[in-house]
Amino acid sequence: MNARDIEIFRAVMQGRTLRAAAEMLHVSQPALSKALRHCEDRLGFRLFQRIAGRLVPTAEAHAMLPEAERLYQELQGFKGFARDLGSHRGGLLRLGASSSLAVSLVPAAMAALRREREAARLTLNLLPVRELAEALLARRLDVGLALTPMALPGLESETLGSVPCVVVLPAAHPLAAEPVLRPSLLAGAPEVGFAGWQDFGQSLDLAFRQEGVERRLAVEVGTTVSAVALVREGMGYAIVDGFACRSLPPGLVSRPFRPEVRRGVVMARSPALGSSALLDRLRDILAKLCAAPALQSARAPLAFTSGTQ
Repeated sequence: MNARDIEIFRAVMQGRTLRAAAEMLHVSQPALSKALRHCEDRLGFRLFQRIAGRLVPTAEAHAMLPEAERLYQELQGFKGFARDLGSHRGGLLRLGASSSLAVSLVPAAMAALRREREAARLTLNLLPVRELAEALLARRLDVGLALTPMALPGLESETLGSVPCVVVLPAAHPLAAEPVLRPSLLAGAPEVGFAGWQDFGQSLDLAFRQEGVERRLAVEVGTTVSAVALVREGMGYAIVDGFACRSLPPGLVSRPFRPEVRRGVVMARSPALGSSALLDRLRDILAKLCAAPALQSARAPLAFTSGTQ
């Protein structure tokens, strides 16, 4: 049975006469009768008995009705989905993001995109960078966003922008009184941070060595979210990407770190999936948000003006 057969079968089951079903489908009775017989011929069994001008469903028809109803509803949903795509109101976009972006930049971008396309279906998965790349290669995600390069065969990636790093520490910390924090001021204070074997940790090692200071890692972490949580518990200070300023817990503050270290926002995707108007629009929104001063200052409200389609 094809999609039209399912529509006809459902209409006849509801109307119980060719006339009623034909009116529901806006076709003539002879055309409907012919289509129904062709459907039964392809199935190899009768769906209805013709008794005194009425169509009486067979046992097979009753058995098929629940599944036909499910398929019909799915078909109607698919038609609506296609209409939304054509009108640029909807679409489907499966996003994956590393921890810091999943709680800062990406939610802001999704909210802006949703305001423009109220029928869009969006999903967000928080994944480590390695799992992000694997999900993209397996086509379980349409796009992945991270602060670490995802240079793997089969993936295309680009840097949408960057954000300077900040020092996050308790508001009561003695160093919180400083307007800017440098390695010379942080020397000796316990740090919750990224180890030197990580790309970001290497950048911080270099910044400290430039001022003749060695980092003192009290706790090693792998994500910005973990670093901020440990700082909140009094484990030390942390140097993290500036996007973390958007969601700092009460009692924590951020200060600019010098010499400046920046982290790039990387968007990766599989070229095998192709692009879409929804994905292109997300890219534009993310690029604007990366450049927004509000994202680079502590606790500043986000100001975003959507562009044209």
